[in-house]
Amino acid sequence: MLELSRRVAGASESQTLAIAARAKSMKQAGIDVISLSTGEPDFPTPQCAKQAAIDALNENFTHYTESNGIPELRRAVAEKFRNENGIVTADESTVLISCGAKHSIMNILGAMCNPGDEVIIPAPYWVSYPAMVALTGATPVIVPATPEHRFLMQPAALAAALTPRTKCVILNSPSNPTGMMYSESELRALAAVLEQHDCYVISDEIYEKIHYGVVPHFSIGSIRDIADRVITVNGCSKAYAMTGWRIGFANAPKNVFAQAAKIQSQDTSNPTSIAQRAALAALRFAADDVEAMRRVFARRREMVCELVGAIGGIRILQPDGAFYIWMDVRDVLGGTVPDSATLCSKLLEEHHLALVPGEAFGASGYLRASFAAAESDITYGMARLAACIASL
Repeated sequence: MLELSRRVAGASESQTLAIAARAKSMKQAGIDVISLSTGEPDFPTPQCAKQAAIDALNENFTHYTESNGIPELRRAVAEKFRNENGIVTADESTVLISCGAKHSIMNILGAMCNPGDEVIIPAPYWVSYPAMVALTGATPVIVPATPEHRFLMQPAALAAALTPRTKCVILNSPSNPTGMMYSESELRALAAVLEQHDCYVISDEIYEKIHYGVVPHFSIGSIRDIADRVITVNGCSKAYAMTGWRIGFANAPKNVFAQAAKIQSQDTSNPTSIAQRAALAALRFAADDVEAMRRVFARRREMVCELVGAIGGIRILQPDGAFYIWMDVRDVLGGTVPDSATLCSKLLEEHHLALVPGEAFGASGYLRASFAAAESDITYGMARLAACIASL
């Protein structure tokens, strides 16, 4: 049999999607499964975005667009980066519109990485980062972070991980899976280390607008001394409840932008025309919808933290942003349930609750639950978690 791609064979599949698929299959079989596994807002897309899509259809805006994205959307994104994130050099000519933030990151990594390069990824990390790096032929370098440091990479750990082969560092704030956010002073401390090393930074800020007033959001791309090496990634999926529309965007240095745009022109031609019009309307008119969703997430955050806090043996830190609760279950593991992956299997098969194990995020001994779900699902889900923990 002919050998297939070693890079693809060596990359892992998304465990969050696999667990969600298993939960969906069980539901279809008539089993009462509560799924708190996927990171998807449970709200409808704002009406302004939906209407813009309808208008685009009626206007027959259904053909190829510029491969980088329509000019008016690139201008709106550049304006957003300048005004909201302090990235003063953001411009229509350096903004790439892609098919989701994941696609944006893949384009950027493909543009910069060669075999033998290293990409530093703090753990816990979003499940796709290491696989995406591996698919480019580069090597993921995992830097563990601890609860004592709020699961945020420290400057000394970053400095120790940097080598002449380091091509890029990936940062994610607010974080998936922990919900923690880097403060301005913490990002400036990391930037001070990076000033001494010639590498890029990918700042994944997809959860930027979902925060709870604990840590103000700050973009590392606004720090002048390293701004020419920072790629800022964002999109519409989380803030605007537009996961299925698949619109992400990135602002990149001109040399990186040119190569990333070349990749996109060859692999997708352009993002969907209709979705681009919807994204433009969301950026212009959906601020009130975003705030309404954020307030609901804030209420659910308090609710889920209280429910989990009442379960013995689980430790948590209240999330600064995003819509996940990151649970330390190391104290309850052992015997026939030696790790969090086994615990998640037990939860799903015996208690019909779908969560994601810490192994998916590079941190065994933890569970991630999404509170982007109905409050009844959160309540019953945490009751099922409590019953499972009590049975151990």
